Amino acid sequence: MANTPDRRPNMQQIADAAGVSKSAVSLALRNDPRISEATRLRIQKTAQDLGYRRNPVVDSLMTQLRAGRQPSFQANLGLINCSPLKDLTQNHTFRRLREGALRRAEELGYGVEEFWLQQPDMRPERLRQIVETRGIRGLVLIAALSPDTIGEGYVKFWYDFACAVVGVTHLKNDLNCASNDQYLTSRNAALKAIELGYRRPLLVVPSADDALLEDKFSAGFYSGARSLPVKNRLDFVPFDLNTPGKATARIQKLKPDVVITNKVEVYDALIEEGIRIPDDLGVIHLDWHDGISHLAGMRQNNRVVGSAGVDLVVGQLQKNEYGSQQFPKVVQIESVWIDGGSVKL
Repeated sequence: MANTPDRRPNMQQIADAAGVSKSAVSLALRNDPRISEATRLRIQKTAQDLGYRRNPVVDSLMTQLRAGRQPSFQANLGLINCSPLKDLTQNHTFRRLREGALRRAEELGYGVEEFWLQQPDMRPERLRQIVETRGIRGLVLIAALSPDTIGEGYVKFWYDFACAVVGVTHLKNDLNCASNDQYLTSRNAALKAIELGYRRPLLVVPSADDALLEDKFSAGFYSGARSLPVKNRLDFVPFDLNTPGKATARIQKLKPDVVITNKVEVYDALIEEGIRIPDDLGVIHLDWHDGISHLAGMRQNNRVVGSAGVDLVVGQLQKNEYGSQQFPKVVQIESVWIDGGSVKL
C-alpha cells in the first residue's frame, strides 16, 4: 500500500524496496547521470509508488548547500589524447574515460585543456611550449593504444609534470596509472558463465588487445576456467576485425557453449552465420555499455577510471611531486556484471 502524503517514505525505505543503496536513491532522485537511465527510472518509479513527493523547500536548501561546497578554481590540467582518434567521443571506452576525468576535475576545482598527441604538427617541443605558456603543471594521458605512443620522443617530456596514464598501465615509463582491472574483469566473466551453468566457455579477443593489456584478458579467463574439467578448458581464439570468418569457423569447430569477447563484432559475425543467441550459444561482452544493452557482460566503469586518473595527478600536484615515480601507483577499478539477453539466466 502506498504511503500517504503525510507519511513520505525516507531514502532507506525506498532503497530497501528498490534493492539498491541509499546513495543510489539520492542520486536517482536528483537525476544524476552517474546512475544509468534504466536504474534511475526504476528507482524513481519505486519512490513514486511508495508515495514519495519532492519537498521544494528542502530541494532549494540542498542546492544552496551543494553550491557552497564548490571548490574555488585551482588551475588547469592538460588532458592528452594519445589515440589516433581526434574525437574521443567516437569510441565508447575513450568517451567514458574522458567524461570521468572532466567531471572529477570540475569537482576538484580544476579546468581542463585538451590536446591531441597525434595531431600532424604536434611535436614534444610544441606541446611543451603550449602547456608551459598556459601554466599547466598536471597532465592526464588518455587512450594510449600502444606503450610506444607515450614513449617515443616524449618519454622525458612527461617527467617535468605531475602525470598519470588513464585506461591502461604503462609502468615501463614510471608513471602513475588508473585502469580497469582487466584481469578480474575476464576472470569474473568466466566465473559468471560457469555460475550460469555454462561448461565450455571460450575467450575470443584480438591478440593485439590482449597484448596491450599485458595478457590480462587471457590470464583472467584461464584462471576463472581452471575449475572446469581439462577437456572443457578451451584456448582463446584470436579475432581479426578484417577476417571475422576465421574466428567463427574456429568457434564452430571447438563447440563452446558461451563466448566471452570484448568485440561486439563477434556477436554480429555469429548472427551472420545463423547461430541463435542465446539458444545455440551464449555471448558475454567484456566491455559492456548502454549502447549494447542487448548483450550481457562486464561494465568496466570507465568513468570511475577517468576520475581516478585525475585524483592521481591532483595528489601529485598537492604534494609538489613531478617526474618519474620510483614506485608508480596503479589504481584498478573493478567491473560489475550486467544481465542481458545474450545468455541464458
